[in-house]
Amino acid sequence: MRVACAQYAILDGEPDANRERSIAAVLDAAKSGADLVVLPELANSGCDFPSHEHALDLAEELGDPGGPTLRAWRSAAWDTGVFVVGGLLEREGGSLYNSAVVVGPRFFGRYRKTHLWDKEKLLYEPGQNLPVFETPLCNVGVLVCYDAWFPEAARTLALRGADLLCVPANAPDDWVPEEQRRGGLTMLNAHVISYANANRLFVACANRVGDGYLGRSCLVDVSGGVLAFGSASEEELLYADIDPLHARCKKWLTGFSHAFGDRNLGVYR
Repeated sequence: MRVACAQYAILDGEPDANRERSIAAVLDAAKSGADLVVLPELANSGCDFPSHEHALDLAEELGDPGGPTLRAWRSAAWDTGVFVVGGLLEREGGSLYNSAVVVGPRFFGRYRKTHLWDKEKLLYEPGQNLPVFETPLCNVGVLVCYDAWFPEAARTLALRGADLLCVPANAPDDWVPEEQRRGGLTMLNAHVISYANANRLFVACANRVGDGYLGRSCLVDVSGGVLAFGSASEEELLYADIDPLHARCKKWLTGFSHAFGDRNLGVYR
């Protein structure tokens, strides 16, 4: 399958413009033969809100048929055959969630960000589940941005059978000082590369760019090898061809070592 990561700028508080930009990314990915495209975190709304009430106005419900962005993604997925994994600001009653959805010919479900960064704790409710979505392409796990700082989350998804870990992100550019970076790699990249290698699964991370955001989206194979790596400032689509079956073999090259079988569970307890 061909996986795409869409790295582009998001306009805070402008859902109509953001929806159009996300659909353009899906259509461009489809023209290039992508089977699945990952969009950034909070792709409908951005993440800078003057108040809780303003955020509620921008948020969408994810029931059936869902809000305008979910409906647009479902329509684009139906028309093109491309699966979409994208971040959405979700509301349920008076509660807000930093969510992501998996959409194909049908709505496969949502994931709610489980690890809330800094003042996100004052705005969102944390998610309570780490689901794996069984799609016709492969088994998809989802984490959102700061979730990728927690190895327990990635390992849980891998143990539950994820072949591909999708990470929509809005990571800012100030987490790692420029002088401390090596080869353009950032803290976000370091985490997803290590999780791909430790769990022998593929990772596709799509990060927002522009206005102080990090860019550096990436696609990583089961060995931790970087298949595609985005710039720090340019809008672009990154692509990689992967075989999900490779994520189901957890043996290392020696044949006598196994990513899961070699865990010493007794000492972890």
